[in-house]
Amino acid sequence: MNRPNLFGTIFTLVLVTLLVSQLIAAALLVVVRPPPPAAIGLTAIVNEIRAGDPAATGRLKHQDSSKPPEFDASDGESARRIAGRIAGALGVGRDAVVVDLARIQRGRLILIDTGNEAEPRTEVALVGEFRLSVRQPDGSWRHYSPQGEGVFETVEQRYLLLFLLGALLMLPPAWWLARRLARPFAQLADQAEQLGRDPSADTAPISGPQEAQRASRAVARMAQRLNLLVADRTQMVGALAHDLRTPLTRLAFRIDELPPAQRRGMAADIAEMEAMVSATLDYVVGTTARPRRTPVDLGMLLESACVDARIGGQEATLLAEPGLIVVGDSIALKRLFSNLFQNALRYGKSAHAVLRRDGMLAVVEIEDDGPGIPESEQALVFEPFYRGEKSRNRRTGGIGLGLAFARSVARAHGGEISIANRSPRGLRATVRLPLARDPADLASAAAPLEQGALHR
Repeated sequence: MNRPNLFGTIFTLVLVTLLVSQLIAAALLVVVRPPPPAAIGLTAIVNEIRAGDPAATGRLKHQDSSKPPEFDASDGESARRIAGRIAGALGVGRDAVVVDLARIQRGRLILIDTGNEAEPRTEVALVGEFRLSVRQPDGSWRHYSPQGEGVFETVEQRYLLLFLLGALLMLPPAWWLARRLARPFAQLADQAEQLGRDPSADTAPISGPQEAQRASRAVARMAQRLNLLVADRTQMVGALAHDLRTPLTRLAFRIDELPPAQRRGMAADIAEMEAMVSATLDYVVGTTARPRRTPVDLGMLLESACVDARIGGQEATLLAEPGLIVVGDSIALKRLFSNLFQNALRYGKSAHAVLRRDGMLAVVEIEDDGPGIPESEQALVFEPFYRGEKSRNRRTGGIGLGLAFARSVARAHGGEISIANRSPRGLRATVRLPLARDPADLASAAAPLEQGALHR
């Protein structure tokens, strides 16, 4: 099934929206016609002005001001003639009355019928939103305007109200169409986030415009190529490490013919090289395998790693917030935290872990009381085979792959690991992992978790 492209969808949406809004506005203008503007004869106006406040008929409202009005030249001579008639009827000077005509009357004299069949009579009237200003004896001005010509009463304001009403009627379908248009991109964002959490995850194709489908396929292909590239590099390293075992074994047999003093030193070097080869192979296998991911209770996992750390009689404690679940490889995660516990115990003689929630992240902090790591080396310790401990003694410094493996595991689960010195001494290792978000997935995988998914 061919999907429409994004440009065509948006263009069609804009056209349909404009057409429907114009049809709604036209229909409303036909159904709800604005009333004709009010027309008030000059006689009624003069009578109300003479009556003062309250007005005799209630057709005018007034407002007092010290600011004199300005004559609108666009009203033409008609406004001056009307002002002259009103001034004469009120018995004031011609310059004491200023008339500002409505646009519907501008430049014209409009007559209305104020008589009856027996005695027909016409007179000049003011129509629409006019303004009539009369100077008072104290020099201030009183401005008169018709009642009922306020907000949403003039023709222009009625048009505005009708157009706003049409826009409100268009909101529900526009919201539905916009949500439908944005859904594929939300699915694309979820797909990218899933690949960030698990680069080897299988992503389902999304439905939507052609551009969204192309972007989804491109993201999936990019993740596949990156996985193949990483797998090729790590397999190459693993193959080299594996092939090194053969010459090391031959060397181990040949040194038997050497004097004991020389043999002891060379045997120690060969043993160290074999340990490095074994650690390298373990690292390669641990970072390239694709295990089944299940919900993992981090509290239980850390408790298991903490118990293992205490077996040797050293101090290891845990303060955990319950119910923090991540989806991942329980074996790799346990190795990650076991490495951090062992580092803390090796250099700080104690390990204190805290598990807490930070939004949608689970945060694990493991602290020790050791000497810490210089800031210049804190970024380097995550590199493979880097050791801050300079003695190169495997019993104290290890091979240098523990933190590298820990970072690989954390990143493979969409998380990150960092270290920082404590004050006045000690080191804090912080691991951040995204929490599981879908309760349905957790419920479906609860059985494997209860049956030993932690691999204690």
